[in-house]
Amino acid sequence: MANIRIDPKVFNKTYKKYLESEERYQIFYGGSGSGKSVFVGQRALYWHTKEKGHNTIIARKVGDTNRKSTFPLMKQLINDWGFGKIFKINESEMRIKNKFNGNEMVFVGLDNPEKIKSVTFESGIATSVWLEEASEFDAEDLQQLNLRLRGKSKVAKTIWISFNPIHANHWLKAKFFDRTVEDSFICHTTYQDNSFIDDVYKRELESMKETDPYHYQVYCLNLVFQGN
Repeated sequence: MANIRIDPKVFNKTYKKYLESEERYQIFYGGSGSGKSVFVGQRALYWHTKEKGHNTIIARKVGDTNRKSTFPLMKQLINDWGFGKIFKINESEMRIKNKFNGNEMVFVGLDNPEKIKSVTFESGIATSVWLEEASEFDAEDLQQLNLRLRGKSKVAKTIWISFNPIHANHWLKAKFFDRTVEDSFICHTTYQDNSFIDDVYKRELESMKETDPYHYQVYCLNLVFQGN
């Protein structure tokens, strides 16, 4: 495993400084095309490759939506990085395992909380949780997932939270933006931070400046919370 090298150019420059971050709560939010979900997926793959001891729960509010979003994203990254011989992919159970160090990723939904309680790994404990499209979750869901990160571990236990614009009254704003949260950071990005965005998509987004200024401000630049 020591000979594996990941080209640093695969990461957006804006996100690189967060690659090794160990804060408990790691917030990635922004507008359409910002590349935040891709980076969180990249970092999960990076962590699961570089050392033993990482096990990640990747969660959506509804479990089946993982099959059309986070699960194919991780498979795509594995293929793009040429890591097909390193990771074993279990399609039916939506689990991905590093065949060399035993690290695993499991994809779950909070539509059945009992399944969360029964998540186990062949080697070690859960060390990280990713809440993708976190605006769909309830505050109780975050608490339930937070409780999964228990037990001794040689690596930091972290929670990655990624989402698009939210309403001003959403619990995420109250919990992470209206007060200082210890052991956390917030990363805000827009399509302008995504060096890999294609020109056609970029033009489509920027055309909204004239055709739909509100949508451009909220969903492209994410300058305000909806309802403010």
